[in-house]
Amino acid sequence: MDIREFQAHMWALFRSITLGMDSSLRPIIESHGVTMTQMRILIEVDQRGELTVGEISQAIGSAPGNSSAMCKTLEKKGLVSRNRSLEDERIVLIAITPAGSTLLKLIEGELSSKFDPTLEQFSAEDFEEIISGMEKLRKVVNSLHDAFETNQARR
Repeated sequence: MDIREFQAHMWALFRSITLGMDSSLRPIIESHGVTMTQMRILIEVDQRGELTVGEISQAIGSAPGNSSAMCKTLEKKGLVSRNRSLEDERIVLIAITPAGSTLLKLIEGELSSKFDPTLEQFSAEDFEEIISGMEKLRKVVNSLHDAFETNQARR
């Protein structure tokens, strides 16, 4: 398979997966007053603990200014706290609040009750195969990125 075929297949798959996830998850998440991206921020901070805006930006693939604005919105809603680092006051640290944790649990419970019956139709091996394939895809994409960076450095 050449790069054009690979790219065409990948874009079609990404589009289909994104549309499927978006149409399934968005209505539930937005019914609780947060956007999909804000939900991703809440999940990152909940799972990883206190993070800088830069770390959040990198985790969700967003520009730091956009992430900062979303964190300010989440703070106004009482879902995260924004505090200056004691070591370096230029750094803003984002932490989930009890209200943010409660909201996450509520949304996750609603998603679970809605989607668990469908997911139960698939075996553990199915999910392992999906994860394995995604890991392999990550390696391929990272190799392409490394090759690009190497070629750029030669110029």
